[in-house]
Amino acid sequence: MKIKEVNFYKSVDTLDEKVFFDEKKEIVFIGRSNVGKSSLMNTIFNTKDLVHTSSKPGKTRRANIFLVNNKYYFTDLPWYGFAKMGKEKMEKMDGLISWYLEERKNFIKQVVLIVDTKIGPQDSDLAMYKFLEEMKIPKCIILSKVDRLSNNEIKKSLDHSQEIFFGQRIIPISTFKNIWIKELLLLLGESLKG
Repeated sequence: MKIKEVNFYKSVDTLDEKVFFDEKKEIVFIGRSNVGKSSLMNTIFNTKDLVHTSSKPGKTRRANIFLVNNKYYFTDLPWYGFAKMGKEKMEKMDGLISWYLEERKNFIKQVVLIVDTKIGPQDSDLAMYKFLEEMKIPKCIILSKVDRLSNNEIKKSLDHSQEIFFGQRIIPISTFKNIWIKELLLLLGESLKG
């Protein structure tokens, strides 16, 4: 897939219950707080700051939607599983994620579920994976930040993730070193054809 043009489209909150969308095909990016979602999207978009990044966890709190090539939506959903933000905020984020995925499930062609390679899949990642399975939404698993690990550590993390997400496509990625970005773009392009 070649991304030629990207524009911010809109930001959606759970309060926007009556937001209506058109029927454009969509790719959704999701993951725990601070796994590198925004950095990955910026790398894919070939920009530095279209998708806001922060070293402070929990930056994304709304569904931020981008119009790609004037025909697809790429959406940055909020984080999940960041207990330090408090129970009420976690429940709000979970509610927004569930609502959004249910509203758009007929148009979502791929969910990119991002897991920090060093930490590995957490209970909240598994819960999200099961939720996506129940909704029958196509997904791939991204192991982010692989540049921070040795080849042996990457292999262990990949093997462990393949045991947990058996049969699921898993791609190890580094936005810093541009590792496997082309492969992800190819997968996303194929998904949007369907």
